[in-house]
Amino acid sequence: MKRRLLGWLLVIGCICFFVLPLKAQPGFKIFLVGDAGNLTEPGETLNALGKALNENPRSAVLFLGDNSYRNVIWGLIAVGFKGFDSSQNTIEKVRSQLVILDNYKGHVFFVPGNHDWWNRTNYKKGKPKLAMEQSFIEKNLSANKNIANPENTFIPRNGESGPDYVELNNDSIRIIFIDTYRIIQTGYKKKKLPKEVLPFFKRLDSVIAEGYRKHQQVIVAAHHPVYSVGPLNNHLSHPYLFGRIKTSFMDFPAYREMAGKIDTILHKYPGIYYVSGHLHALQYIYTKDKVRYIISGAGSKENRISENQIKVYNHQLRPAIDYLLMEWNSGGFFELDFTGPGEKTFMYYDNAHKKCYIP
Repeated sequence: MKRRLLGWLLVIGCICFFVLPLKAQPGFKIFLVGDAGNLTEPGETLNALGKALNENPRSAVLFLGDNSYRNVIWGLIAVGFKGFDSSQNTIEKVRSQLVILDNYKGHVFFVPGNHDWWNRTNYKKGKPKLAMEQSFIEKNLSANKNIANPENTFIPRNGESGPDYVELNNDSIRIIFIDTYRIIQTGYKKKKLPKEVLPFFKRLDSVIAEGYRKHQQVIVAAHHPVYSVGPLNNHLSHPYLFGRIKTSFMDFPAYREMAGKIDTILHKYPGIYYVSGHLHALQYIYTKDKVRYIISGAGSKENRISENQIKVYNHQLRPAIDYLLMEWNSGGFFELDFTGPGEKTFMYYDNAHKKCYIP
């Protein structure tokens, strides 16, 4: 039985309705979907996303990491650390996302996640794994003559951390891409991030500031959330847990420090968006400093939530959050609509059969 949390905590309200056929309108939209690489054929969520994309060619879609999962022992065990390995199974999982883009005329971007690195905690071992996926995605999208950007679709490229950015909609929107797992890797088995990674945060601040000087709407796109409610907040101190597992949780030292530094930067820029996946759920968090955090990680997987995880939210996150909307055990994605003055946010949930406007 599905368990939904709409109106549970600080939710002021949202207007929900069944999804009706969309009509393309002037303006520009950005669609957000993450963790979509677990199905060998498009499911209901991806099919609904493909329909929305085709009806809104003046748009961009961001695939927010974990673009391919590989189950271990030929799928007999349904969990695993690995990602794309050029096997037929993982090829089909990536193609399940690419196929919905066949007739799409907008912009397409894929961001790397921890599974795309095979959860490797060593950069030299993980980079060749990531390169296989990057090469496959870029080769296939370069042959797609419909999309607006057949090049520069996997970003940041070549195992670098970024920040890299693109400017869309007559340069009114700046999307900044970062590889958060590349940052976490550098702090593996360390109590703090090494000095050589610190210039990344200065560059991120500089690229955001430049966008604000140009009066652009700035969106930072990554895989790992800065804020989340749910299992990512679990405290994992058990010494026998694999490091690959530990790095996925916000309590891991390198992850915690990275999130804190990014959060400090973002709070200098009211109105900015930080969009991510990783948590297999849909969440919209609006802080008291007017920063928007969106988690759209329900492209092919769904997480559950416990009463204890709600308590963690109440004790640790609630003081900084002004508005929270969550959806659990429900496939879906987000839409940012920049048509007309201001912007509008929509959440597609219940495998994208329903759509919710977030005021």
